[in-house]
Amino acid sequence: MAQVSPGSAAAGITGSAKTACHHRRMDATTPPDARSRRREAYAERFARGDSYGLLLALLIALYIVMAAIPHASLWGRWVISMMLGVVMLLTLHTSHVRSRGLHLGIAIVAVAETANLLQAIFNERTGFGSSFLMFLLVLAAPVVILNRILRHDIVNLETILGAICIYVLIAIAFSGLYAWVNELEPTGFFAQKIQPENIDFLYFSFTTITTVGFGDLTAGTSTGRVLVTFEAMMGQIFLVTLVARLVGMYGARVVPSRVGVAGVAEVTGPVPGAVEPGAVDPGADPGTGPPGSDAEQ
Repeated sequence: MAQVSPGSAAAGITGSAKTACHHRRMDATTPPDARSRRREAYAERFARGDSYGLLLALLIALYIVMAAIPHASLWGRWVISMMLGVVMLLTLHTSHVRSRGLHLGIAIVAVAETANLLQAIFNERTGFGSSFLMFLLVLAAPVVILNRILRHDIVNLETILGAICIYVLIAIAFSGLYAWVNELEPTGFFAQKIQPENIDFLYFSFTTITTVGFGDLTAGTSTGRVLVTFEAMMGQIFLVTLVARLVGMYGARVVPSRVGVAGVAEVTGPVPGAVEPGAVDPGADPGTGPPGSDAEQ
């Protein structure tokens, strides 16, 4: 068996320690640079807009916060209103709304947030209209997103995420409208005699838009039934038309139509089964040619 001298062993240990220290120094310096590049790339992508993945993540967070906050809490309503304002402003930015429209949205959000904050500070419960104004404003967000995603040159992941954002926004906005009706109607919104919380309105809205309809909660007023009908119709029409069409066109380039609607998918390359002008169909009789040719005569 070969003998290893103490000097060689010490040299090997020293070399290994130096290598480990070198790797540690590289690990300590490389990640910040990589993180910095990722932050810059994300900031650039956010500035370009069409960040519907981020908007969808914010909507999921909004759902969780709304479900956790008690319905009667004025400070909770202010927090929800703040998040709705962020959702609306992000929608305007990422959908490339012009500066005039963006400034108008900022002004409306600022007025609504100020009113909700004052109500929370002074414990004022008589002006519930300002608490639910943001839900009415959020109803405009699906129109803004739809106008943007129909202008995408290529149906990509952000296009599909934008369509999903519209679907979720409609459900969240209607949950706020149901809560508003619950405050205005003497008998409340639901036919069941319960003290509804935010989670009840969210649950009812999402089961309505998906037409699941478990039946444990039902609308108990004429106004509520009208709103429920509209939400169910909007949800189903949106799913079977726009979402299904966009998923089927995923990856296709869209050519805008003359009427300015969604457009059609561009077909590249020869169409299967088509015959080029002036060419002879392989399945035709060899003695026949195109109309007006010598073979036909």
